[in-house]
Amino acid sequence: MYNDIKEYTTPSGEKRYKFLIYVGRDETTGRTIQIKKQGFKTQDEALESYLKYRLKVVKGEYTPVSKKNLTFKQLFEMWLKSYRTTVKESTYATTLRYFNGHILKSLGTILISKLTVLNCQQAVNEWFIEAPRTYKRFIRYVNNVLDYGVDLELITKNPMRKVIRPKTPQTKKPFTDFYSKDELNVFLRDAKEYNFRYFIFFRLLAYSGMRKGECLALKWSDIDFKDNTISINKSVTQGLNNRLYLSNGKTINSIRTLDMDTQTMEYLKEWRTSQQKQMFKLGFNFLSQDNFIFPTVNNEITQPSKPTQWNNAICKKYGLRHIKVHGFRHTHASLLFEAGVSMQNVKERLGHANIETTMDIYTHVTKKQKEETANQFASYMEN
Repeated sequence: MYNDIKEYTTPSGEKRYKFLIYVGRDETTGRTIQIKKQGFKTQDEALESYLKYRLKVVKGEYTPVSKKNLTFKQLFEMWLKSYRTTVKESTYATTLRYFNGHILKSLGTILISKLTVLNCQQAVNEWFIEAPRTYKRFIRYVNNVLDYGVDLELITKNPMRKVIRPKTPQTKKPFTDFYSKDELNVFLRDAKEYNFRYFIFFRLLAYSGMRKGECLALKWSDIDFKDNTISINKSVTQGLNNRLYLSNGKTINSIRTLDMDTQTMEYLKEWRTSQQKQMFKLGFNFLSQDNFIFPTVNNEITQPSKPTQWNNAICKKYGLRHIKVHGFRHTHASLLFEAGVSMQNVKERLGHANIETTMDIYTHVTKKQKEETANQFASYMEN
């Protein structure tokens, strides 16, 4: 220990002490990293400082000056290692897409020691134009990375915290991403004529309210034809490198058993018979309960983008008003409300974690409901 502390004489002839501690090698440059301190008047002063730095090195808390010159991308890569262990693969994959597609293009090459509020503001303004619906999420991710840098004492403050978030003019647009009862009946009629497989898929969405990923994950073992129920216990998820896998669902409330109407279950029986014939021709075990209800021709998970293509094809063929695939879930909720089903029962059927989600997303009622509300009020006042 004392051997690391050296005595030396300054040009003016004064006696001073210095020390040198070996830390390791810079991962980027391969250069040796050392702590060099000098100018101590006494050996005890030098020893006190030496022990302080030595303890930081042993605990892994010492940050070399070279590491303080990290770019934002390098800091992001450090943060990413810790972040990876806290989220699901699908969330991790989405985060990578946000960073590679937007964030790193704006901030990646800037040294974190030189990163200013102006840099951050310019980036935010760009993101607002490129992705107005998700730019706030980009800000949140950058804050996480820079806060991590502050915690590691690589930077003293987070400049992203001071940006002004752009706002779009608040215009109330009518919510139309759902079908009325009549529109749904027309869509399903045309879908049945166009392609029976597509028809079954959208019939399930509209009559159960399940999510697209939940429907694509269904296996025949999830169907109980005796009790007319469907078990929702998994969902198709897209992970790293677009890998498809089955996850346990969005929340614990997503795992549920749905009572189904008799006609939908009869359609499912018809589809099972048709599918078994197809799978027999393709050489698969057509009797296996582990088969997907909507597999690919290779008997694998269907890409989540496929239902959008099916929906587009049907609407284009028959000139129908287009709603998103998720709109069939909206449709189910809207028609449940129209039928007089309670908010709590709708929540449970849709698999929401809390009643607020149901109220926030699915209180968009149909025109018919609004008219009935007005008529009910007028009738009440007259009586």
